[in-house]
Amino acid sequence: MRKEAFTLAGQSVLAHIPKRPRALLLALHGLQGSKEHILSLLPGYAEKGFLLLAFDAPRHGEREGPPPSSRSQSYVEEVYRVALTFAEEAREVAQEAQRRFSLPLFLAGGSMGAFVVHLLLSQGFKAQGALAFIGSGFPMKLPQGQEVADAKVLALYETPPALRGEAYGGVPLLHLHGTKDLIVPLSRMEKTVEALRPHYPEGRLARFVEEGAGHTITPLMARMGLAFLEAWLDPGRA
Repeated sequence: MRKEAFTLAGQSVLAHIPKRPRALLLALHGLQGSKEHILSLLPGYAEKGFLLLAFDAPRHGEREGPPPSSRSQSYVEEVYRVALTFAEEAREVAQEAQRRFSLPLFLAGGSMGAFVVHLLLSQGFKAQGALAFIGSGFPMKLPQGQEVADAKVLALYETPPALRGEAYGGVPLLHLHGTKDLIVPLSRMEKTVEALRPHYPEGRLARFVEEGAGHTITPLMARMGLAFLEAWLDPGRA
């Protein structure tokens, strides 16, 4: 496996490239995260033939920041403005990566990145499969005293991605969560799966819950995610 940096769709992308790539995996980091951090949480993926790609969300990493702060009175709007732009950029990066490498493409996201995965799927983006680590398809509850005025952000609350399950097209999707997550409570993930279930064929929507895990992508979650992607890399399963 080698590491390489290049530009896709105008974004500075970090790649972990296996000797014999079998598929692309676009990994989307969470709030306060970076492309380097999300890739560090997915050991073994490149060794199994996944060409990992990651780039920094707006206001993160090498891009002009700082990330949204919970101290800001417009924190929620700032977070979801970042998420909406991140989703638009991710779509463009994914499309250019597919043209460049001619490989099937999977998605993975952690926390805010998981919400972006849901955004993309709810907009009809067709991936071979997807992983949603420690996140949900519903926006966060509004902190006391905060209101949403931005029309695009308000739309996320009026019609969350998880309530647009018909648009997901049955893309294989695994949610991975911990029982002790205080940032995105387990109940939010469970609510997401419940909302999506009527729109999914048997076997394509799954969940994995790790006892005692908090708001972090654990090694066990990473291994379970890899096994799920490998299963759906086999076209005979689809």
